[in-house]
Amino acid sequence: MKDNDSYIILDATSAMQPVSQNERILALDVMRGFALFGVLLAYALWNLGSPPEESYSQINIVLDTVLTALVDTKAYTLFALLFGLGFSIQLSRAEERGLSIVPVYCRRLFGLLLIGLAHALLLRNGDILVPYAVMGLFLLMFRRASNKTLVIAGAIGVLYPYFAHSAWDLTGIPFPQRPETDGASYLVENYAWVRYWYSIAITFWPASLPMFFFGLYLGRRRFFENIGAHARKLGLVLVAGLGVSALAYAVRMLLLPRWVTSSTDFGPRLSLGLLWSIHAWGLAAFYASSLLLLLETRYGKQWLAPLGRVGRMALTNYLLQALIIVPLCIELNLFGRVTPSLGVLLALAVWSIQVAASMWWLKQFRFGPAEWLWRSLTYGRFQLMRVADKPGVTDI
Repeated sequence: MKDNDSYIILDATSAMQPVSQNERILALDVMRGFALFGVLLAYALWNLGSPPEESYSQINIVLDTVLTALVDTKAYTLFALLFGLGFSIQLSRAEERGLSIVPVYCRRLFGLLLIGLAHALLLRNGDILVPYAVMGLFLLMFRRASNKTLVIAGAIGVLYPYFAHSAWDLTGIPFPQRPETDGASYLVENYAWVRYWYSIAITFWPASLPMFFFGLYLGRRRFFENIGAHARKLGLVLVAGLGVSALAYAVRMLLLPRWVTSSTDFGPRLSLGLLWSIHAWGLAAFYASSLLLLLETRYGKQWLAPLGRVGRMALTNYLLQALIIVPLCIELNLFGRVTPSLGVLLALAVWSIQVAASMWWLKQFRFGPAEWLWRSLTYGRFQLMRVADKPGVTDI
C-alpha cells in the first residue's frame, strides 16, 4: 500500500530525492485508490465484529456472501503488487544513475515500520504496514535475481505458509487462535489482535512475497510506461482473470462441504488455500486490467480521477480509515454489532469523506501528512509541503 511514491528521482548532484508530482503515474494512483476502497470495505465488514450469523437477515446473508467473493483478499493482493512495482521503479531509477538504493530503501522501510507499529497498537486490528515493512527486505535481497528465480521464490512464498503451519502443528504447540471482536474494551481487544497477528508472522507474512515479486517483474518490463501498447494483453488478462477466478471459487465451494471436518489436515488445507489464492489473484487481475483499460479512454480518465487523488495519499487515507471508524464505533457502541449492511453503509460514509478531503487537500499540499512524515524519515530532512512552496538550495 504502501508505496505511495511511484518513483524516486535523483538530481544532478546524485542525491536521492522524492518524485515530483508531474512525474507520478496516474494508473498506479488510481489502482491504489481502488484497492484502498476494498481495504475499507473489508475492514468495516469483517474486522469490527458482528452479531451471530444465524441472526442475519436475508439481505445480510446475500451481502456477506457476495462481498466475500468480490472483496476479501483482492485489495491486499493489489497493494502487494503495487508495493513490489514501486520498488522496481525506484530501483531502476537509482541504477540508471549508478547509485545504490539500499540505504534510502532501508530508511523507507524503517519509517513504514514505525508508522505501522503506531497504527497497529493504537488503531487497527489487522495492520498491513508492519508486515510490508518486514517482508520488503526480501525485495532488496532479490533485486538482482533473474526472472526465473523470482518465479521460483514466488512459488515458495505461495506454498510456505501451509508447510510452516504444518511444521508448527508437529511441535505440539497450539497454533494461536484468531481473537473474536465481541464489544469488549477496544484497547484490550486490539492488543489481543496485535499479539495474534505478530505471533503468526513466521507462518503467514511471507504470503505477500509472490505479488511483491510479480510487481518487481512488471516494473522490470516497464509495463506501466506505455499501457496503451498492452491493450490487447490487458483484454486477455481481463477475460482470463475473471474466468479463472470464477472457476477456482466454484471448485472450492464444491470441495468445502466435503472437507470442512478435515480442513486442518495438510492436504485439504493446501488445496482449499491454493484455490482461494487463485481466485483472489484472478479477480484482482480482472479489476486491475479493467481500470487500466478504462484509463485509456477519455471519459474513463475523468471518472477515475477522484480515485487517483485518494491513491496519491494512500498511506494517509489508510490510517484515516481506522482513525474515523474506531472512535465512531466506541461512541456508538458498535463493536461486535456490525452487520454486513451496516458495514457497507459505514464504509461508504467514510469513503465519501476521504474522496472529498483528498481532492481538497491536494489542491493545497503536495502530499498527505502521513506521506510527508514518511518522506521526511526516508530522506532525513523535512520535505516541502505546500504546493506554493519553492525548493531552497538544500531541497534540490
